[in-house]
Amino acid sequence: MARIVAVINLKGGIGKTTTVVNLSAGLALKGARVLLIDIDAQGNLSMALGVRARRTLYEAIVDHKPLADLRVSARPNLDLVAADESLLLAQQAIAGRADWVRVLEQLVRPLRSEYDFIFFDCGGSLTVLNQNALMAATEVIVPTTVEPFSVRGLEKLIAQIARVKGSTSVVRAIIPTMVDPRMKQSIELLAHLNRTYGQLVMPPVRVNVRLSEASAVGKTIYEHDPRSRGALDYAQIVELLSKAWSFQPQRATPQPATPIRPAAPAARAEPVVTGGGEVQTNVCPNCGHTLQRATVAGYRITYCANCRYRRQELINGS
Repeated sequence: MARIVAVINLKGGIGKTTTVVNLSAGLALKGARVLLIDIDAQGNLSMALGVRARRTLYEAIVDHKPLADLRVSARPNLDLVAADESLLLAQQAIAGRADWVRVLEQLVRPLRSEYDFIFFDCGGSLTVLNQNALMAATEVIVPTTVEPFSVRGLEKLIAQIARVKGSTSVVRAIIPTMVDPRMKQSIELLAHLNRTYGQLVMPPVRVNVRLSEASAVGKTIYEHDPRSRGALDYAQIVELLSKAWSFQPQRATPQPATPIRPAAPAARAEPVVTGGGEVQTNVCPNCGHTLQRATVAGYRITYCANCRYRRQELINGS
């Protein structure tokens, strides 16, 4: 049964859609079967993946169409149920239903056996659909920028999740985004996040213009610039989450959903995200924990999940 992952933050502009796209694309490259569901009326997922979808989530909510009929193939192993501004009307329709908080859960139930992961790309406020996503979710991922308002808002979001779900145990990861290691405030707030939330905090995604460029041209970061900092940072998070979820890559590639005018993805000359086991012979020089490894777009990355030590080198040279 698929893990249902809500990617949410009550603040806009902090990289939610970028995180959804590049986490899901990384998992799909590792062999996972992934379904993305856009529940934000801005419909940014379609643009970020370069997909033109004629049918949207509105039809499932209002016209009671099965989600299986609305999904499109965005990439191999990666399907999408798109959204647009019609979702604003759909939320009004949901609010009048007796089961208003379970609508998304009921919609995705028939598809859980077809996928390894189902991601909800949530909007920037606690809307009816976002509450639905939290109710349906088995896991919650929270991207956040390292800014004072964002960090303060994170505390409020965690409290909201506790009220909706009854506990905060569903929070799987907090992903610091747009981190500039040259700024003292970024370093201090990142340290505060690590002290407050411990192992929930993933390695930071550094400021990288390639990430915004990729979304603008409808590509994942692995297609746009697989050797960029953004690709390396997101690939490392994919490896850590894969291990936390005990996901084992599948050898067989499942049949994708019927495509509806998808934009052609850029050709890949080599696997982008591979690896993901323990390096039994190496220990972290900082803390003594066992080092992990990942191979990303021609680079070999060795890192420590405990203290954030990281080393990268070209596979064909030092």
